Amino acid sequence: MLGDKPIFIIGYMGSGKSTIGRKLADELNFNFIDTDFFIENRFRQRVQDMFKTVGEETFRKREHMVIEELSGMTQSIIATGGGLPCFYNNMEIIKTCGISIYLEVSNEILTQRLELCKRTRPSVKDKSGEELFKHVEEGMALRAPIYQQADIIICANKLMTTEDEKVLAKKIASQLVEYDNK
Repeated sequence: MLGDKPIFIIGYMGSGKSTIGRKLADELNFNFIDTDFFIENRFRQRVQDMFKTVGEETFRKREHMVIEELSGMTQSIIATGGGLPCFYNNMEIIKTCGISIYLEVSNEILTQRLELCKRTRPSVKDKSGEELFKHVEEGMALRAPIYQQADIIICANKLMTTEDEKVLAKKIASQLVEYDNK
């Protein structure tokens, strides 16, 4: 039954995981958890500061610990960090313990979105224009095969307004019901 296991939203940074996750949680009356915020609260440090002080490897280990902990949640929408499914056996945990939804967005749109919020994103804060696009393109070449393993794949290119977000959350909710009834 829908809600017996967690629903994980995966995708590249800037794909809308947290935004759509909150809307989907509201739609289904589920809890919402953002793994980055969860990690920040647990370790009392911002993600961007963790990358600087403890490094990416330690951060990825923390993500792994957190995804194992959250994998037992019920009636929860969990928005993962963009890299979380791609390290250790995290995607396997996600697939085994829950339902996964990949928010698929074109490289061009990801680049546009990241240009607007890059100062809070450690891996892209110093990149712009063609350099940012190349970074997204290279990252997606590595990550897309992992993201494509998701149970449900949704195009999230057209998220311009709050109404677009609500419509997409409703669409995902109906697909989850169909998926759960299989």
